[in-house]
Amino acid sequence: MILGYETIISKIVDATEISRQDIESKIEQKLKDLQDLISREGAAHIIANELNVKLFDATNRSLKIAQIQPGLNSVNIISKVINVNEVRTFQKENRQGRIGSLLVGDETGTIRLVIWDEKLIDLLKEIKQEDILKINNAYSKQNNNFRELHLGSKSQIIINPENESIASVKLTNTSNRKQIKDLVASDFVEVFGTIVQVFEPKYYNSCSVCNKKTIQQGDLFNCPEHGSVPPKQTPILNIFFDDGTGNIRAVLFRDQAAKLILNKEGFEDIKKEVLGKQLILKGKVNNNEMFNRIELVVNNIEEPKPEDMIAEMQNDV
Repeated sequence: MILGYETIISKIVDATEISRQDIESKIEQKLKDLQDLISREGAAHIIANELNVKLFDATNRSLKIAQIQPGLNSVNIISKVINVNEVRTFQKENRQGRIGSLLVGDETGTIRLVIWDEKLIDLLKEIKQEDILKINNAYSKQNNNFRELHLGSKSQIIINPENESIASVKLTNTSNRKQIKDLVASDFVEVFGTIVQVFEPKYYNSCSVCNKKTIQQGDLFNCPEHGSVPPKQTPILNIFFDDGTGNIRAVLFRDQAAKLILNKEGFEDIKKEVLGKQLILKGKVNNNEMFNRIELVVNNIEEPKPEDMIAEMQNDV
């Protein structure tokens, strides 16, 4: 976390009750002593250290993913699961164990979670795509120029916490604009194209609190997390998407499906409004082994900007 000059001054004043004028005099003297080889913020850091003023709060901090920088401790985030990777084993010198990982995101970006604690690794079998995770007490590192959030024995994962949701995920460091003909399994991509076929949406009863699928028992609907709950109808929508180089089946869940079918009455109305619609789809390319084909699992849809549409038309010429 980077602190600005004014923030450092305020923290010193609050902690020491030394006047701002005296603090700035100390900073000016420090700059002269060091022959202006450091910044004003750097000199302020030194003065704070000399006065035993803690500039960084040691308590847990809740951050958006875009705010995470390498070297932070006690980080909390709320995120949506994009992909859960297989647990793998490792052996290094006299140490061996397991390591789990998953890709999560929020409205500001994505980040890889690396899990070392055995209890948290066991918890991975309960986590699936689209789940909301509350991560507590993680620490950040940099690996191959990418930021990672690591979870150890003091960390915590809460699956689908109450009253927490993420409408869409901004894919960063993992997504590239690609043509459909170039897509391969496990890609995180964005594709610009047109809806050429739409299938009648399917609905399932989900928990009104956490969005998990409910189990019907008689007249009651039970959520594994919240017990008996009033269910809500949650959509799944399948479409075929074409960009001129090929087409691909795309699957939209929950919020993304709702964006296309919201306020439309009946399947004919959906087809009339949706067919021919140009969009930017973002998501992960999965391999459907049953049908021997790749599919795009959509995490976010966007209306293309006019300049995007013009650029695509120019590329087609």
